[in-house]
Amino acid sequence: MLARYPQIFHPLKAIFVHVPKTAGTSIENRLRETGSKASGHSTALGYRRAFPKEFASYFKFAVAREPVDRFLSAFYYLRQTPVHPALNNQAAHDCESPGEFAARLSAEPRLAARSVHLRPQWEFVCDHAGMVLVDEVYRFEALEAAWRDICECLGIPPGAPGLGKTNRSRRPAAALDATTDVLAFVRKAYARDYEIFNYGT
Repeated sequence: MLARYPQIFHPLKAIFVHVPKTAGTSIENRLRETGSKASGHSTALGYRRAFPKEFASYFKFAVAREPVDRFLSAFYYLRQTPVHPALNNQAAHDCESPGEFAARLSAEPRLAARSVHLRPQWEFVCDHAGMVLVDEVYRFEALEAAWRDICECLGIPPGAPGLGKTNRSRRPAAALDATTDVLAFVRKAYARDYEIFNYGT
């Protein structure tokens, strides 16, 4: 999968694999200051096929997020954003709670498969066998430290301002939404994310 404007930053010799709902838009906005029009979501496999030389030599990175927290963020983002065919978010608007949404996705798995925001994270950064294809997978939970390391790797001045927050979904405390049903769904649907990115279940 390759977006119309891939997040490949030639001046920085970097490729950013933007996993949805992992603060990727904030990172994208900062990196676009190099003059790139980069946006959207592309997979590491997509980059490797389209840009084999750059993929072999550029610094490739992504950010992963704890699966339950990411699922809740995706639900509220899809629900708060107006219905649009590109987002495939009608189902989120039809559901009143994350638990109801999880039940709907369990009953109709194709709904999640059609939404880029609900695809498992490993599908963005790994090959079909589950091998990580990027050089570094940072954690959303340690985002500021990750950004400092990215700046160092890419030669961005250390004094650059922080990331800020973009596309942040408005939602209650995660603990209120992480019901037994939601936890069960996420642990099953995103089992490989837990395994590959070492998030405890």
